[in-house]
Amino acid sequence: MIARLWRAAGWLGVAAALVLSLTPPVLHESGHGDKIVHLAGYAVLMFWWAQIVVHRRWRLALAVVLLGAAIELLQGLTPDRDPDVFDALANTLGVLSGWFAARMLPNLPTLFAPLPARQR
Repeated sequence: MIARLWRAAGWLGVAAALVLSLTPPVLHESGHGDKIVHLAGYAVLMFWWAQIVVHRRWRLALAVVLLGAAIELLQGLTPDRDPDVFDALANTLGVLSGWFAARMLPNLPTLFAPLPARQR
């Protein structure tokens, strides 16, 4: 049950990344301040999925990096966005950060699984 919920939340994270990346920008910043958002978002996405994919995480990391690169390319097809190589680099650094954090922290879904269900 926990793994199913964890996976569903992970897919919501992927959907959120797509929507937030391909719709008109919410923040109109000049400069490179959005790189922190890219790094943090992809770190959380990688960390979240790495809690489910515990073997051969390098494949997961590659998939998340490719997702970020594909989204950057798709931004070139939208009227309000432009692809940015520095965004893709921030995404990749976020994936590496999330991978590292997942290696350092325990597997969270297995920690939650033994919790007793609430009695009605």
